[in-house]
Amino acid sequence: MSLDYEQLLNSVIADTGKWYENPPEDVKKFLVGVEELLKKGKHVNGAKISEILKEQLSFDVSDTSVRSWIKETKKKYQNS
Repeated sequence: MSLDYEQLLNSVIADTGKWYENPPEDVKKFLVGVEELLKKGKHVNGAKISEILKEQLSFDVSDTSVRSWIKETKKKYQNS
């Protein structure tokens, strides 16, 4: 059996950038809601957000990635 290395290499290229930049519409709607909570100074649970994304919205993202997004989002509103 011969492997198609070009196909394998093409499959690992990220075509949307960061996971939160171009998510499906339902995920986007949820993230906007979480962002509104952060904007109001509320504390959110990254692991719970990741769990909801995976289990309710079928969008697999790591807890670490969600925590990084939360941190960056908080910075955006702390500096404004």
